[in-house]
Amino acid sequence: MRRSTDRLIALQFLAVAVPIAFVLLAQMVADARRATALEHSRPLRTLANEARANYRTFTNGAADAVDTGALGRQSAEALNSAAGLLSKLAASGEAAALGGTPRLVADLAAQVRSGATLDKLMALRGQIALADRDTRAIDENFELRDATVIRDAVESARRQKQEVTVALLISAILTVIFVLATRRRLKEQLDADAAIERRRRAELETISIRFGMATRAARAGVYEVHESGRTVWWSDTMKELYGQSAQTFRPTLDGWLELIHPADRAAAQAAMTAAMRERKQLHNQYRIVRPDGSIGHVESVAAVVSDSSEGGARLVGIDLDVTERIAAEQREDVLQQQLRDASRQAGMADVATSVLHNVGNVLNSVNVSANLVTESLKRSRAAGLGRVVSLLQEHQSDLGRFVAHDERGKVLPVYLAELSRHLSADNRNALQELDSLKSNIDHIKDIVAMQQRYAKLGGLAELIDIRHLVEESMRINASAFERHAVKVMREFADVPQITVDKHKVLQILVNLLRNAKDACEGMGGQERRVTMGIERCAAGVRIAIADNGSGIAAEHMNRIFTHGFTTKTTGHGFGLHSGALAAKEIGGVLRAESPGPGRGATFVLELPLKPPENSHG
Repeated sequence: MRRSTDRLIALQFLAVAVPIAFVLLAQMVADARRATALEHSRPLRTLANEARANYRTFTNGAADAVDTGALGRQSAEALNSAAGLLSKLAASGEAAALGGTPRLVADLAAQVRSGATLDKLMALRGQIALADRDTRAIDENFELRDATVIRDAVESARRQKQEVTVALLISAILTVIFVLATRRRLKEQLDADAAIERRRRAELETISIRFGMATRAARAGVYEVHESGRTVWWSDTMKELYGQSAQTFRPTLDGWLELIHPADRAAAQAAMTAAMRERKQLHNQYRIVRPDGSIGHVESVAAVVSDSSEGGARLVGIDLDVTERIAAEQREDVLQQQLRDASRQAGMADVATSVLHNVGNVLNSVNVSANLVTESLKRSRAAGLGRVVSLLQEHQSDLGRFVAHDERGKVLPVYLAELSRHLSADNRNALQELDSLKSNIDHIKDIVAMQQRYAKLGGLAELIDIRHLVEESMRINASAFERHAVKVMREFADVPQITVDKHKVLQILVNLLRNAKDACEGMGGQERRVTMGIERCAAGVRIAIADNGSGIAAEHMNRIFTHGFTTKTTGHGFGLHSGALAAKEIGGVLRAESPGPGRGATFVLELPLKPPENSHG
């Protein structure tokens, strides 16, 4: 509607301007045309009039010659002047209108000189009379033409006056029409604007009510601070947030700062001042002290709004009560620490389980060696040596005769030689089993020492060769791989040493190797294979554990590291989740890849060369 009103105003202007402009333009063209006609006809009329006057002077002189007998000098000069003027008039483009008169007068001027006799003039009287008639006709013609031009100019001026009157009348009528239309349009527009303003006010009131309800529900206070700091406005929710009375409390900047915790007051004031000075957004968090002594946490978000009408800028913002969120974050930190502790315990349980399996296998060997030594002692012929000693003691007095002549004495040397050979063999077997027993006991001591070494609290980052750590994780799981006939392959590239918490890395690797072994259990008669890979990557070092086992379904890929998720009937859904957390703590990342069920899976652990500064390690 505003555009239509603007068009009406424009049409109103055109209604006044166009008719007058058209008439004025026509008048200017007519005036120019009349001026051109007058400018052309007036000089021609003057030449014709002067030529006629000079010729009359000549004819008057010729008439006087009847009395004087000769033509006077002045009359002869007048004839020459008339001839010249007629020639000039013919040269101005009027030769057709003059006919032969200029030549006729010129011939007379050539024949008649000053002092011409009456006889001479009488001989030329016919030509003189003809020229007199022609010059008079020429003068009358040009005078009539000039009068016609003047009459046309007067008539044109009269018509222009009428046209101007008509144009003004038309303009007035159109002006009245458009003024009435514009007035109607303006009234309609004012009514529409008033309706829009009413709707806008209603919408603003609705928005204000909704905003108030939203801020009250969110415990968000709204505030404004003038650039000078003299004017501070708080919403009722803001006062409630700070524990102040909505009826009696009058906020000031100094009073506001007094409500902020002393430890946070300077930083809050500096942030507010910087936002006003640099015209940037404010995002700050601080503590407040309520009148009852309770501590609240507030998150303040504000922006600087320039207000030219008030001659300054205002900081307009919202204070959010984040006390419960901070408490929840603190509880979450405690839970995360508990989760990390549980993760470590779960990881150490896996390590301890593997260690117990290895110790059990070694104890089997120890038991075998002990049984062999026991059986060897039971079968020993050492008792026969005792009987020989008893027999020799019985014949101690006649030992020579007994050995030489007694049948029993004669076989003693052979028996003793055979007994010596058997005892030597028993001794060698016993020593061999004792050596094996000692070796197995040393193996148990090594396993226990390794368990004790990694059972210490983690958190210490040290420079290690990652290949050695991978080998140790494989040794921990070696017994399980052997029992389940899983073939382990190595693809180790040369990589630099890294600084890392090796306890957490060992925990991750032991769990991944155990999962790879479990994934291969359903392979039936096919070869069970786990490939350990180490290579350099952009982030540092990449460790890949690939198996050809059961694989991972696509719908499980996004949940594989979620706490509590497991596809095992006896699983707790904690190992991969704790491994992902441990990897994140040391600045690494753990991810899974699988073409699908039955096609194996690969778990990739990427570790940085150095731990990040904010890692728990």
